Amino acid sequence: MLGAYMPQFQVKKVVAVCFLEAAKLTLDHLGAFRLELSQNGATGPADLPRLYGEVRRLRDYLQRCVSGYQDIVELDLPPADASLLVAACRRAVEQIDLRMTEQAVPADERQWLQKKRQVVSDWTVELAEKPLVDLPLRRLMQVAGDGYRSLTTRLQNKVFGDVKDRTRIVPPSGGNVNGNSMVLGVPSFGDQVRAVDPGESDPQMLGVPQPHTSMRPMPVGAMPSMPAAESAQPPLFDYHKLRDPRLRSLVGVDLRGYERALAASDFRLATVMLASVVESAVLDHVIPRRAEFGVSGTPDTWSPQDLLLTALGERATPKDRSLAYHLFSARNLLRPAMQLVTPAVVTSASFDRLREFALHVLHGLGFGVPTATLPPGSLSVDDFSPPPGLGPSL
Repeated sequence: MLGAYMPQFQVKKVVAVCFLEAAKLTLDHLGAFRLELSQNGATGPADLPRLYGEVRRLRDYLQRCVSGYQDIVELDLPPADASLLVAACRRAVEQIDLRMTEQAVPADERQWLQKKRQVVSDWTVELAEKPLVDLPLRRLMQVAGDGYRSLTTRLQNKVFGDVKDRTRIVPPSGGNVNGNSMVLGVPSFGDQVRAVDPGESDPQMLGVPQPHTSMRPMPVGAMPSMPAAESAQPPLFDYHKLRDPRLRSLVGVDLRGYERALAASDFRLATVMLASVVESAVLDHVIPRRAEFGVSGTPDTWSPQDLLLTALGERATPKDRSLAYHLFSARNLLRPAMQLVTPAVVTSASFDRLREFALHVLHGLGFGVPTATLPPGSLSVDDFSPPPGLGPSL
């Protein structure tokens, strides 16, 4: 392992070339970002010129190191340059993920990209030390790819320790804990299509910012602690059927918050709680069936949307896919930065669509309650097994 002071170390030339390509890519993206800010008359981050100069210096240094004929390259990076190289390599992994999503990529090139991504990821983890540098650039993908998600998990485990060894924070009664998302780059509701159902003309559809109201806070009732029994909605979820005691405890907390949000007509917070509840149900369904769903590693690296759609299988309609995407993007409603860029509102009508979809899914997974209102043709729990050989690529 490399020490905190990052002494001189040796890498194969192919690895040094990967470092150089990552630095060049980052420099190009920073340059394009500066040009865009200049054309728009915006100022941008105050340290952007300094960061651009440091990345250019790192690129020049790596260029000199790989210019020789030797097969082994010696690098001598101070901690600041090593942190910058880690950030550039993270950007490179994201770029590789983006390239691999293109349908025209030949099979041999795809295999080569996978190997390159693995090499860059391994060295990124090796070089990583606190603090990690975050580049002031937009994500290349709206939903992070497999490689970037895996790399993020490995970096967090190294820098902050394994998740099972970290200090556990017990949420207060009725609260909800929303940690940092492992699925980076998920677009906010404001980036979504105008309607969930093709042809719908409801101007208040979920995810469409409305003039003069999109930045206005949703009304909060005067009785936030109204008992759940007074809510007009039927019970959502029989969480006692969950097998995992940890998920059972989390859902119990989230359901109390969900009921209070409904009582106060706070559809934004109710949507976030609804997404958390459905994610817990999906995890509880998948964890004992890891082999069937083709997942490995820890649940924080999985995509609940992919798992849910895999469970639906061929029965998943375009409407189901759109609703699942909207539901699991609800976390962005609690991100002020996303709301400043793409403000969004949640209306009663759009919330009702998501709630009906959640009831449909929860019932199919075997957790629904008889009093809940379900759409026609609801699935049974037997329908929620992935087809043979099908599983999300996580």
